[in-house]
Amino acid sequence: VRVNWGGGWTDTPPYCNEHGGVVLNAAMQLNGINPIQVTMRRIQNCHIEFESADIGVKGIIETTEEIQNCHNPFDFFALHKAALIACGIIPIEGKYNLQEILKKLGGGFYLSTQVVGVPKGSGLGTSSILSGACVKAIFEFFGQTISDDDLYDIVLSMEQIMSTGGGWQDQVGGVTPGIKFITTKAGINQEIKVENITLEKDTISELENRFALIYTGQRRLARNLLRDVVGNYIAGRKESLEALEQMQKVAALMKFELQRGNIDAFAALLNEHWELSKQLDEGSSNTCIDQIFLSIEDLIDGKFIAGAGGGGFLQVIMKKNVTCEMLEKRLYEVFQESGVSVWDTKFI
Repeated sequence: VRVNWGGGWTDTPPYCNEHGGVVLNAAMQLNGINPIQVTMRRIQNCHIEFESADIGVKGIIETTEEIQNCHNPFDFFALHKAALIACGIIPIEGKYNLQEILKKLGGGFYLSTQVVGVPKGSGLGTSSILSGACVKAIFEFFGQTISDDDLYDIVLSMEQIMSTGGGWQDQVGGVTPGIKFITTKAGINQEIKVENITLEKDTISELENRFALIYTGQRRLARNLLRDVVGNYIAGRKESLEALEQMQKVAALMKFELQRGNIDAFAALLNEHWELSKQLDEGSSNTCIDQIFLSIEDLIDGKFIAGAGGGGFLQVIMKKNVTCEMLEKRLYEVFQESGVSVWDTKFI
């Protein structure tokens, strides 16, 4: 998965097309695993079998028309269908015989996706990263190589095909390891430049020790928040325009402070970005999120949301000498069995 630190929302069309985007994020394991997983294998029958393993739904596809009907984001297999179209396996329109296509490809196949142990609406970029994993799986399955740049473009295409919208930071954040400073220039075709940030061992160790991911116990739908934020930008809302411009600068400063090894300054910038996020969209926070942050205020130096906010996960930089166990104990004292908890994380 990926955690977003600076510049989130500036990667979203049409803002990034008109102003360029700047994002700082990092790839992360949860509970000791890479939770976003895709499986492909040959099958004897000349058709396609889809499975969304994490929700236990299976389907058999016999025609290209079934795959071309891929624009409903609530379809259990919308992502599977969009991946096959965006990768050039199935044409997006026109009448074609699926069996003939599959015979040329060597026969039928099974395509399964799952996100292991991560709640829906987590804010960790799982949907776009799952799209990226699908693209990688399809190319590897057919013995083809794909550059990272092409992969990012295909995932963007998939999101437009599925009508979910969204930007480019999630697939870059989760498919590519490390802490990344990601930039694009203004333009319709977003040429994504990815700079891997190299940190001193002491800095990485301190960041690992002081970083914590807290689950709110609440889900949220990013699509609704996306609609509100993009709508405010298109309408020219002054607060939105100012927040987006400042977010790019804060992302660059975050990178600078991390490279200097100054985690305290990085934490302060997270706080600044949190205020900008609320300025951009009031839906970023709610009573639950406010109460969580308030209950641990004396234990943390920096706080921020994961993704668009409104639920899912929260990020914090703990004070020196504060541990995850101390944070977990405090949260349990306040929220008991409500689902609010600290999750095990590791930067990749």
